[in-house]
Amino acid sequence: MSGSRTQLYNTLTLALLALSAVVCAAYAVLFVAAPQGVAAPPTPLGGAQAAGTPVSQLTPTPSRTPRPTNTSTNTPALSDAEGPGPSHTPTATPVITVTLTGRGTPTRTPTPSPTLRPSPTLSPFNYVASVEYQRSIYGQNWAGIAGLVYGLDGKHQTNIVVRAWGDPPLGAEGLEIPSGIAVQYGVSGFEFTVGDKPLIGRWNVQLIADDGKPLSDVIPVEMNSDPRLNLAYIVFVQNH
Repeated sequence: MSGSRTQLYNTLTLALLALSAVVCAAYAVLFVAAPQGVAAPPTPLGGAQAAGTPVSQLTPTPSRTPRPTNTSTNTPALSDAEGPGPSHTPTATPVITVTLTGRGTPTRTPTPSPTLRPSPTLSPFNYVASVEYQRSIYGQNWAGIAGLVYGLDGKHQTNIVVRAWGDPPLGAEGLEIPSGIAVQYGVSGFEFTVGDKPLIGRWNVQLIADDGKPLSDVIPVEMNSDPRLNLAYIVFVQNH
């Protein structure tokens, strides 16, 4: 009877040992097959924590968007040391006024004289002439005839009688003056006044010798009251 129990206990012991070996082998397999380095899943935000731990939920506070402000920029005033800035005062255009005292001699830009060369063809008279109409040196409040006399050597000739006649104020009898009396035109200048403003009229001009004989042809002059052409400028050049 005792021998049967002993054999039964030995059988159970062997069975437990075998079962223990199987369990150990199963754990070993699970340990080897399990993935390494797997991190625990993160706790979701706002989710429930472990049981019994109160969850603190923060309600976001909306922020106020600042509005743009109007910043006024003050221009700094200049100090006394800096002085005032540049002024924009308009520049006045100078006005040149010619003042005539009686029959004065205002400054005049000389009119270019013709080429002073005797013509190869002799003229019927000793002097030939050219007429050029231009604005007077006295401005618009004058009208007249003026000019110069040159000799064969190209130099001014003075004391040559110049005669002018025609419409008033000269008239048919006319007026005679010597060259060189109106030096505002040049050394041998002469001048006849026919009006105190531009006017319409016809006149004649001629050089006269001391014995009364003509030294030049009669030079006709005609004006049409143009203020830009109120001077008949005549240049006499000796031909032979």
